[in-house]
This record gives sequence, C-alpha cells and structure tokens, in this order.
Amino acid sequence: MRRIAIALWLCASPAFAQAPGATPTNGPSAQAPSGPQSRADKIKQRIRERRAFELTDALDLDQKTAARMSSVMERYDQQFDRLLAQRAELQQRLNGADQIKDPKVLAKLIDDAMTNQRAFWDVEEHRLAELRTVLTPQQTARLIVTLPQLERQLQNQLQKAINQKAPRRNNPNRRPIDDDDD
Repeated sequence: MRRIAIALWLCASPAFAQAPGATPTNGPSAQAPSGPQSRADKIKQRIRERRAFELTDALDLDQKTAARMSSVMERYDQQFDRLLAQRAELQQRLNGADQIKDPKVLAKLIDDAMTNQRAFWDVEEHRLAELRTVLTPQQTARLIVTLPQLERQLQNQLQKAINQKAPRRNNPNRRPIDDDDD
C-alpha cells in the first residue's frame, strides 16, 4: 500500500512544487511489471493519459501539436519521477526531524530538501522553455494557468481514493485534503 501511495503521489504535484508529467512513459516500468508496483504504474499511466487529454482539450491542440507536446512532457516525466522519489524519501526523513539531535545532520537534510526543490524548478523551467517551441504564446499562457489546476484536481482525487481504501489513522504528519477537485 505504501508503494502505491508513493507512486500515486509521484503523479501528483506536491504542495510546494508542481511536479508534472503528462504522458505515460515508455521505459521498462511501463512494460507490465509484476506485483503491487504494476498497479501503481497502471494508475500513473492512466493519470498521465488523462492529463494529456485534458491539456489537449484545454489548449485546443491539433493532433500534431498534441503529439509534440506529449513527447516533450514524456521526456521530462522520468526526471520528475526521480526527483519525486527523492522528495518522498527526504520528506519521510524530515517527518522524523524532531528525533535528530545532531544539528549538522539536520542542516544537511534541510540542504538536501532545498537542493531537491531547486532541481524541480530547473526541470520545470527547461520543460516550459521546450514547450514554448511547440506551443503558441496563447497556448503556453493557458498551459501555465491550466496545468497546476489540473494537477491539483488529480492529486485531490487520488488522495480521496487512497483515503477511501485505507482507514484514516491518527497521523499528525498526514496532509489535509484540499477539496478543489471540481
């Protein structure tokens, strides 16, 4: 269940960075792995397909432009997935920060979290720069507005699905659900 939750979280944008991906990956993880990860990968693929569909509709893209946009998004998906996996591990360690007595270890952990955040911003910046070569200025402007909203909606839907499957425990570190899922 933890793996599925992390994989689902990888598809959604975290609160302090929007880490998007828009299309399914064609890497080895998308090729029918076994076990619980298989279900998570299928969910991730469906989310990315829905995101691509919603963006194509919202940006009013023709097939050629939609395919080019999806190709760009797919290239960046793996980078976001890697950064999100690192972020998940860092956040788990940050959740236990009150148990860390060595200030140097805690400072290193904070520095690592900041480095991870900067890496997100860099990937987002590079992706947007490449998407600007594919999309018109009007489409790019709509993308900047639409993508974070869409990702927030998808994240909220995923969180609701996870909460319905797993009974809520008294966990002070659990994020509240933002009901902005129209």
